[in-house]
Amino acid sequence: MKTYSRIIIIILAVLLFLASLVIVGFILYEQGVLDGVTNGFSGDNRVFGSKDKEGGINNNDDTQSRIEQLEGKIKQLEDDRMVPFPEKKASLLTEEQIGAIVELWCPDDYYGFGSSFVSIGSGIIVGPDGLIITNRHVVSNEDWSVINALPTCFVAVTEDITEEPVIKYTANIIAYAPEPSASGNFDFDVAILRINDVCHDCEYAPANLPSEFPYLTTGYSSGMDIGNYIAIAGYPEIGSGTFNFTEGIVSGRVGEFVLKTDAKIDSGNSGGAALNSQHQLVGVPTWTISGSAESMGYIIGIDQVFSWYNNKVTSATSVKVPY
Repeated sequence: MKTYSRIIIIILAVLLFLASLVIVGFILYEQGVLDGVTNGFSGDNRVFGSKDKEGGINNNDDTQSRIEQLEGKIKQLEDDRMVPFPEKKASLLTEEQIGAIVELWCPDDYYGFGSSFVSIGSGIIVGPDGLIITNRHVVSNEDWSVINALPTCFVAVTEDITEEPVIKYTANIIAYAPEPSASGNFDFDVAILRINDVCHDCEYAPANLPSEFPYLTTGYSSGMDIGNYIAIAGYPEIGSGTFNFTEGIVSGRVGEFVLKTDAKIDSGNSGGAALNSQHQLVGVPTWTISGSAESMGYIIGIDQVFSWYNNKVTSATSVKVPY
């Protein structure tokens, strides 16, 4: 009797052990722990995936492979520079660069004597001596003739980009390119000023001129191709009076010295700065032409401005210097 009881106990123990193995195996299968084991004994390379909610196969390995292919393609495009914007573009101009882009207030020759017209535009300081490039039409009277009165313009500088610039200096015209007669093309709308004094009657003017002015370094407009990054900096009329910075690309060229861009330009931006991806000066935003829905900005290339200045202005005996 004792032997029979022992046999029953052994059988029950074996059954209980087998049952526990089945339960553990089922749990591991449900958790996917045994997938690698079962696939290893399946005899082929098929992959079993679970259906997603839409009824399609959700294959994690295939999805990861597609992601890696897309990432590789994006990296290739960036390496080949097939994207218009630079890979390492600075996000903000320095304080010195912002200080070199000024607002110009240029009163009419008859201001206070029957006229209240003041031409307002932007300008760029391009040398430590206070040399300023702007547009000829910025230094024009209400009738479009060039201002003769001295000082030609008052120079306002940004100290805080959240506030309007403050007038600190005065500047006189030293050269301008006259408007050509009967020309159907874009004219060379450029003028050169130099800061000559502080504005003695202005509240925020310093006591003396600085030994050096902040100025923009220059790039090369001839190297700008269609699709290249470009930015416009200045004081547009619709910009609430504060410093403004917009971005776009070079959209095309017109003639010898004009670049087209989709970067936003508005009245008041005239004479400001067109910058490349290194924030070097490559042109002077000058015109905006509006279509039925969009507008196109036009920029005078800096190469031609400096060529005109070095070859003609420095040796001229008059402020009126043809291009």
